[in-house]
Amino acid sequence: MRTLFTGGSVVAKGRPELVDGGDVLVDGTDIAALGPAGSLAAEPVDKVVDTTGAIVIPGLVNTHQHDWYLYGKGLGGNLLLEQWITDCLFPLKTRLTVDDLRVASELAALDMLRGGTTSSVNHLVTETSAAEDRAILGPIADVGVRQFFAKAIRPADHATRYESAREAFETWDGAAGGRIRVGFVLEATAHWVAMGTCTEEMVLGGHALAVERDTFVTSHIAGGTMSRDSGYLKFVLETGRTDPQFLHRLGVLDHRWILAHTINPRDNDLDLIAAAGATVAHTPSSEAARGGGITPVKRMLDNGIRVAIGTDGPMVDLTNDMVEQLKWTRLMQNQLHQIPAAIDLDKLLTMGTEDGARAVGAADRIGTLEVGKAADIAVFDLDTLHAGPVHRPLSTFVHAARGTDAKHVMVDGELLLENGLFTRATELHVAELMREAGERGRALARRSGLLPA
Repeated sequence: MRTLFTGGSVVAKGRPELVDGGDVLVDGTDIAALGPAGSLAAEPVDKVVDTTGAIVIPGLVNTHQHDWYLYGKGLGGNLLLEQWITDCLFPLKTRLTVDDLRVASELAALDMLRGGTTSSVNHLVTETSAAEDRAILGPIADVGVRQFFAKAIRPADHATRYESAREAFETWDGAAGGRIRVGFVLEATAHWVAMGTCTEEMVLGGHALAVERDTFVTSHIAGGTMSRDSGYLKFVLETGRTDPQFLHRLGVLDHRWILAHTINPRDNDLDLIAAAGATVAHTPSSEAARGGGITPVKRMLDNGIRVAIGTDGPMVDLTNDMVEQLKWTRLMQNQLHQIPAAIDLDKLLTMGTEDGARAVGAADRIGTLEVGKAADIAVFDLDTLHAGPVHRPLSTFVHAARGTDAKHVMVDGELLLENGLFTRATELHVAELMREAGERGRALARRSGLLPA
């Protein structure tokens, strides 16, 4: 299948002139050619997609997401992070069923796809069986998006030599034509250590497994309030070390780590992260929703740290919209530093695409529009009431567009969203899925004591 995207503002690596109008030729699963608008018109193709009035970017890469969190939308109320974890997250996660996971996985994938996200890191916060892994990843294969499945490892797994994690990796890594990859969750933040979900042996053994399998590791790091009574500061003072210092002292902090949030770096944390080549996954609206503070993203970038973008999951901030996160990132850093361009627009888009791809070790295939790369492409309509008129396409995209402005989305050369409609799922199926998710979410909340029985 050969597809030509023509006429839009193309954001391609090393080709800034294409923002004024460009063509992208896709042959099979890969990008075959790039050129000025109309320059590839003579190429033989099976389909022409007119992108006039739109911006054409690499598919967005969400580096921190919890798919099943959609069941908890609105249940967190006005709780600070620490209370939200104990009063909302933990009651829900211990009562999930296999079918709950299956429905949430498909709906979250469709939600992100509808917003131009082609890849996401699904960070599990609970142990999962082989049946539960299948319930999560089967729908991902059916929807057609990419998922970097982060399998949770817990202290008890050390005794069994990480059999469940090994099995998940061997079963699923490279599945669905390579669109599913497997990494590991090693919760190393002070909150989780205090709850018994982390030991030094677990971190050392889990990291060794990640090295053996050459994959990524993800963890919540340096998040929450700076309360001396119950927040992150309490644990820093008690243990005499920060989260990044903990990983550094164990000798495991390296380029494999995706450090989710990292809102409250202290002491030499930024130097340690930069030297290790680790990635910070920034989730701005989530952090604001829980009153956690503003992550010093500009300081991180100035320190040479790779910062990628994530959504965290809609139980925290009610959204899976990556476009929203790009805007939040820029505006909050502008406010923090009191300058109107704290992060360059080109860099901001890179954070939402290429830097996320690098975080999961997939930058050789995804994250940029380049000849030879996988055709993961998102086309956003800018010819809308809320976005137009357009003078600078990238600025308009970041500041005025919405995730639902995605008009066409392609993964591995297949159009999964065309003219705003899913190609693999009917509107009736999506409506039924939403109805079932609503029923399951309410039932889960009642089982957890968060809604009246």
